[in-house]
Amino acid sequence: MSGALPPKRRLAMLARTLGAILRGAQPRTFPSLEPKAFPALRGRAELIRDANGVPHIYAEHEPDLFAVLGYVQGADRFVLLDLLRHLGAGRMCELIGNLRLPAHGEVFPGKGMADLDAFIRPLAFEAQSQKDFGRLGGRARQCLEAFADGINAAVQAMGGVYPPEYLLLGRLRPWRPSDALLAAQTCALCIALAPLDVELTFDAVRGHLGDAAARRFYPEAPWDGAPTTYPVMEGPEPEVPMHLAAGGSNNWAVSGGRSASAAPIVANDPHVPFLPLPTFWYHAHLDCPRYRVQGGLMLGCPIFGYGHNGHLAWGVTTAYRDGWDLYRIHRMPGDASRYRTVDGSGALTRHRELHWVRLGRDVMLEWESCEHGIVYPGWKHHDGVDLALRQVPADLAHYFEGYLDLAEASTVAAHQKALEQINDGPFDFNHIYGHKDGHIAWEPFGRLPRRTGDGLFVRDAHDPAAQWTGFLPFADHPKMINPERGYVATANSITDPGNYRALATAVHPEPRHRQTRIENFLAGSTEHTVETFAAQQRDTGSDYGVPLRDALLGLLGGSVPRDALRGQAYQQFAAWSGDFGCDALGAPLYAFTLQALARRTFIALLGEPFGRRFLQTRRAIPRLQRLLLDAADPLRGDVERATGRPLSALVDEAFSTAVERVIQTCGKNPEHWRWGRVQRLRLGTLLAEVPVIGRFFRALDAPFPGEAYTVSPAISLPTRTGLRPFAGATSRFICDLATPDEALFAHSSGPSGDIGSSFFANLTAPWLRYEYFRAALWKADEVPNVVERLVLNGRESP
Repeated sequence: MSGALPPKRRLAMLARTLGAILRGAQPRTFPSLEPKAFPALRGRAELIRDANGVPHIYAEHEPDLFAVLGYVQGADRFVLLDLLRHLGAGRMCELIGNLRLPAHGEVFPGKGMADLDAFIRPLAFEAQSQKDFGRLGGRARQCLEAFADGINAAVQAMGGVYPPEYLLLGRLRPWRPSDALLAAQTCALCIALAPLDVELTFDAVRGHLGDAAARRFYPEAPWDGAPTTYPVMEGPEPEVPMHLAAGGSNNWAVSGGRSASAAPIVANDPHVPFLPLPTFWYHAHLDCPRYRVQGGLMLGCPIFGYGHNGHLAWGVTTAYRDGWDLYRIHRMPGDASRYRTVDGSGALTRHRELHWVRLGRDVMLEWESCEHGIVYPGWKHHDGVDLALRQVPADLAHYFEGYLDLAEASTVAAHQKALEQINDGPFDFNHIYGHKDGHIAWEPFGRLPRRTGDGLFVRDAHDPAAQWTGFLPFADHPKMINPERGYVATANSITDPGNYRALATAVHPEPRHRQTRIENFLAGSTEHTVETFAAQQRDTGSDYGVPLRDALLGLLGGSVPRDALRGQAYQQFAAWSGDFGCDALGAPLYAFTLQALARRTFIALLGEPFGRRFLQTRRAIPRLQRLLLDAADPLRGDVERATGRPLSALVDEAFSTAVERVIQTCGKNPEHWRWGRVQRLRLGTLLAEVPVIGRFFRALDAPFPGEAYTVSPAISLPTRTGLRPFAGATSRFICDLATPDEALFAHSSGPSGDIGSSFFANLTAPWLRYEYFRAALWKADEVPNVVERLVLNGRESP
């Protein structure tokens, strides 16, 4: 692995890609599974790939499992592994160059890769991963070293004919054992940016509107004891470098008293970005003397986020904890290198780092750090005072060691002990699990700072109420263990309304739309099966759609418009059931009306630049929904004063805009105004987005059901005419613990990013149809539909 690719190597990569396009997908792995290509093992190991592409790996020694796993992961998805570690290291400029995206973009509006690196580099994730790797115990260290050896062996076996993305990307370098910990930290950051965006937006709304109006905007915020706010000065508001569309996941479990099998059933459908392929979670089955485990491995970090091991089954969703704090930094008069603290003053350390940029001029990154976090250049509060950003620290060594123990755990006590270690890691997850003996529980993990107040409001660094006094013990986290009602469920919202404040404020999480619908489903039967769970995972109905429809119709006045097409649109919308299936009529009118109304509402309230930014956050549509459903919502008056028009007139305009968009997208025939005509999902590799050639790198371009708040979701971004799903349930998992050795799975793609392999798109069509495949903790001679098999003998093999 070296620097720039020589011309002959580039030609070989082009030739292989062209051959894959012309020849079609083949049922094999590239680079091929040859014993000489694998790293040296200690004992015997066996690798089996079934027709679904799932690797079943058996080894006498645990590190050998990870060496073989590293090889197949490196072969299947090295591009994604490489992207992830560059992102977490703050080195995207080295891989891509300082690419700058359009200002109207949804995810990186007007940002360049240098802006992204300038935010992430000061967080020091790369250095932390290396430090924490050095703290690992011998067992965990050997596993990650073997995993790295396997990845590097796969890249070496490519013989310089790398994936075609490297025709556009920078140089390759070896995978380090610590990169697995860096990958975990990076994935956690991508999730954690959403609650940070919530806090920055909340504070900006306070500054723009003042507290009286902000209380009407955010009535759910903990306003008692709120610190003083300050008038906005001219200048940009601090913002996160990536605006990721609101996402999350669903998981739930029922006890034996609510299942037909008399054993717990556990389900999980993690919601992650659809792009790029292959799908985020890597389905694998590992078998060694210590454990047998199967499920979804995290991208780049070999831990099972969801899965089963013959005793327990588990799954996760994002908890959206209050894990960031923003502090006002008051520099000491006459000494700008120190600032006021509770104890007097603290030091500010300046950092300067020359940052190499591929295909461009190097940039100098500068920032300051202190006890209260990072002071980014230009991050100012409303009155011009500097802001420091503090994130909950993680112990990546404890995190990985905890997940090794989780795979091995056969009892509830061992599972809980593993969770206590995992709690020190970078994620805040709602962990739901069940044991074959009947135990079910919700136990969220992720360090929770002990504060006098909350972390939503920006506070002075010298305010005693702003300080952290350690972290809440894991045993004291909110949780539900064997509840009398017989079920637990989470959906990125407030799980337990009576006990959530240690996790977050009511402003941080998602609305309870999915949570309530899942809970009603679970409470409605004592005969649940994997089939009823699968039906719930494909649920595209809503409990909120009809009330919102009626609120909008009420504001439209109830009379059928005279214009023929608008009249047909009105009647179609009035008949809408609240469903977001592909054939649903009325759903496009609902979605486009809310989008148009949100623009009119929030830009008028907050002004052009910040109003548009607020529309990109995950609070905009829920706040509009509340305004529509509550006729007494005081924000209605603010909207009407800001626009100079009654809300009914704004809704009328928004509905007219929605009708125009539907006609533009679907034509003038109302029978064509269906949700699947408006919302289409495109799945493919990074190259799928390149004009002309992109179609060769796609696995799917098809109508797609669901909406942001349906159980089967589609978190979409607006396109010129319609909607394109950005995130959703890329994997689905169901395990009835009456048969704890087996489970049902579905994935939005195969495990491979190689378009020349049948393991690229083989699972996409069944997933789109909500079909599952059965996989079990089979012995090596029991695996059905074997496509590839390889036996490896190590130095201690007989």
